[in-house]
Amino acid sequence: MASDEVGYGIKDIPVTGVHWILSGWRVQFLERPAWRAPITVRTWPRTFDGFLSERDFLVYSGDTLVARGSSRWFLIDAVTGHITRVTDTVRSAYATDSRTVFDEPLPSNGRSPASAAVTFQSVVSRRDIDTNHHVNNIHYLDYAMEALPEEVFQHLPDTVEIVFRRQMRLGSPFRCLYSRTEDGKHLVEIQSDGSNGKPVHNAFVWFYDGK
Repeated sequence: MASDEVGYGIKDIPVTGVHWILSGWRVQFLERPAWRAPITVRTWPRTFDGFLSERDFLVYSGDTLVARGSSRWFLIDAVTGHITRVTDTVRSAYATDSRTVFDEPLPSNGRSPASAAVTFQSVVSRRDIDTNHHVNNIHYLDYAMEALPEEVFQHLPDTVEIVFRRQMRLGSPFRCLYSRTEDGKHLVEIQSDGSNGKPVHNAFVWFYDGK
């Protein structure tokens, strides 16, 4: 919505020739607002460097801060489908703010140990697909939640972090591998098979209690 308001939303692609693709995000829940409680979301782009932008979020229920988040976006050429450099024209459309909501930067990759076990597998269906014709980012979280052990699912940590590595499309079989990291985080890797038979690392999702 914020990009839509400054002329770089989905509706503006025929004019701008570019659009944003989400490459990762982190959210920490500080409190759980009541059902149907009004909320206010404040958001601002923090950086525009090279091919990407970072955007942060604060979520309030009344005057109470209930969640904070951070995200990373790549600028994509709508014709080629490849990442493209953020120009001064794009940058000037946004009002940046250097405030950060987390001390630690978002990860850019992940790795599962050899001992990681497959705990959920399925096939991408129509309901998972977004306007870019690949799996919408929120469904990766759905897949990861299915892969968690029941005791973790019933007592979810307050922080979720996800890195997207490769898009998945309609009909793609996939599997989720669960493991614990050395620092105690619950890690779910979402994998599919490439044309060469080697695994494709589609996304990594971490669940943990933040600071």
